[in-house]
Amino acid sequence: MSPVQAEDLDHHPLRSIQVEGNGHVSIPPDKADLTLSVEVQAKSAEAAHDQAAAVMTSLINAVKNETVADKDIQTSYVSLSPIYSQDAANRINGYQLSNQITVYVRDIGKVSAIIDSAVKVGGNQVRVQGINLGIDNPEVALTQAREKAYANARTKAEQYAKLAGVTLDRAIHISEGAGALPISTPYQEMSLLKGAVGASAPTPIQIGEQEVSVTVNVIFGIE
Repeated sequence: MSPVQAEDLDHHPLRSIQVEGNGHVSIPPDKADLTLSVEVQAKSAEAAHDQAAAVMTSLINAVKNETVADKDIQTSYVSLSPIYSQDAANRINGYQLSNQITVYVRDIGKVSAIIDSAVKVGGNQVRVQGINLGIDNPEVALTQAREKAYANARTKAEQYAKLAGVTLDRAIHISEGAGALPISTPYQEMSLLKGAVGASAPTPIQIGEQEVSVTVNVIFGIE
């Protein structure tokens, strides 16, 4: 951003330089929201309900066996709908029940084992809808990003001061702009895993890194 222009004089001191600084820190995610569901089709609504309930109970027990607490398992969606024939009669041929849960995984190293256990007990009726990876406590990274953002602003201001032939003074105004907290990284639907886990290799999960960024607006006085 260029030095303060004449139209800005009503809002900023005459002898000043205003700049924007940006700071970025990349850190690996340490939590995951895992979405699992059970999908059952049967001739009657009652049969679909009973089968889905049995599979979901087994699935939840498998998740708990991976040291996931009750408070970290939440039902997020339940649907019971008829299945119609594809001919002109449009008859009801059966019913489909879908039951979806979200599992908050505090130990990200457990994600693969939880997926494998869920698919193993649920078989073809389990869907692994996806994963959102995130950062539980970004404050340490935000602190580092703020330091980098201010340093970036200071460097810009020093360059402008040198170009203008003036001496940079202390910061007289600092405001944090619209920085960005890490956005949860979604994985694609993984329903193809259903029934594929048994004696096979564990599901590979690459957690990568997420970026924490801060934007700061700083006004420096000049001499």
